[in-house]
Amino acid sequence: MLIRQFSLILLLAKRFARSLRADGFARFTTIVSILSVALGSVALIIAISVLHGYEEKIEETAMRFTSHIEAKPIVGDIVGRATGAMSVLRRIEGVRNVDMVLNREALARTRAGVDGIVLSGVTSMRASQFISPMVIQGSGVTTSGAVIGESLAKTLKVDIDDTLVVYAANANASQPILFTTRVGGILRSGMATYDNSVVVLPIETVRQKLRLDDDVASSILVTCTDITQVRGIASRVRDVLGPRAFVQTYLDTFQAIAAWIDLQKKPIPIVLGLISIVAVFTVISTLLIAVVEKTRSIAILMAIGMTPWRIMLIFLIRSVTIGALGSSIGAGMALAFLWIQSTWHVIRLDGAIYYVSELPVSFSVAPFIIVPAISIGLCVIVAIVPMVLASRISPSRALRFS
Repeated sequence: MLIRQFSLILLLAKRFARSLRADGFARFTTIVSILSVALGSVALIIAISVLHGYEEKIEETAMRFTSHIEAKPIVGDIVGRATGAMSVLRRIEGVRNVDMVLNREALARTRAGVDGIVLSGVTSMRASQFISPMVIQGSGVTTSGAVIGESLAKTLKVDIDDTLVVYAANANASQPILFTTRVGGILRSGMATYDNSVVVLPIETVRQKLRLDDDVASSILVTCTDITQVRGIASRVRDVLGPRAFVQTYLDTFQAIAAWIDLQKKPIPIVLGLISIVAVFTVISTLLIAVVEKTRSIAILMAIGMTPWRIMLIFLIRSVTIGALGSSIGAGMALAFLWIQSTWHVIRLDGAIYYVSELPVSFSVAPFIIVPAISIGLCVIVAIVPMVLASRISPSRALRFS
């Protein structure tokens, strides 16, 4: 019985919607309402996806070139007996992996000119897991060739198998060191800081070229099992290594952009949420027009025995339909934008200011569920006034003056 009644109400709602399409003004307001809900959903989904994209990009880049936690010496730029320190850090609860890297500032010279570089010596594990996936041309990190950043390669006008002349300093910076290396690969990280300057070699090669001991590094890199506990684990690393170690998390390394993301997380959803709320309120005008246009039909239905609650349900279904259609269109438009940006990087950014050269986006499922659900919920709320007005129509008065 209940299913029959609902089927009847659904049929009447469809008939109402079909007959309203014949009215030009009612059709126009319906289209405006659907587009308003769609645009509000698009704005909110894209904003949330961009903020999540920035977070994911920072974490991804931190894992490639630094780590969740990085420990450096306060005095000097070399960590001695790095292997022993790594063994101690592996015993800390919450630590998944410990690695090391040897970074030194240097100059690179080609026929096109001279530019500052960061000479980065990495272990074979880091080279295979993090550096190789970023290589867009050539091979990965090998003893016979370096992998350099894409922007740096353009600046120095070098290609695969070209030669770089590197000027660096020894451990105590007392004398210059000159050596050459072949360009074996070109990488693209998406972070302008690294693409403009990094030259990656095996850590053993960097030690040999710079005449350093076999067990030295510039930083010890700690990867956590739970990224939400990174600050607590960093504190324990600081306790283990003592006061001579400078320990910082990837959030400290990218402090400026991380602070900007935290600042935007609160106002942007609120501001764009208000846009969605204003858009949803256009549904009220659409429903009120439907009530006016269908006053005679409502009166006839009530005269033959339909209850006010069922009349209200007819307009509730229409409101939910508008909200669902609008939010679905909005989610589809947002998904298309995110896919286009992720594939072709249409929107470019100044890497010197925003850290990344193109707008990062995230394909997180949550915004595509939460935003349409909120939009439909708001459509239900704003439908209350038209529903009440429709249920209070007097059949005798409406039929007499229609």
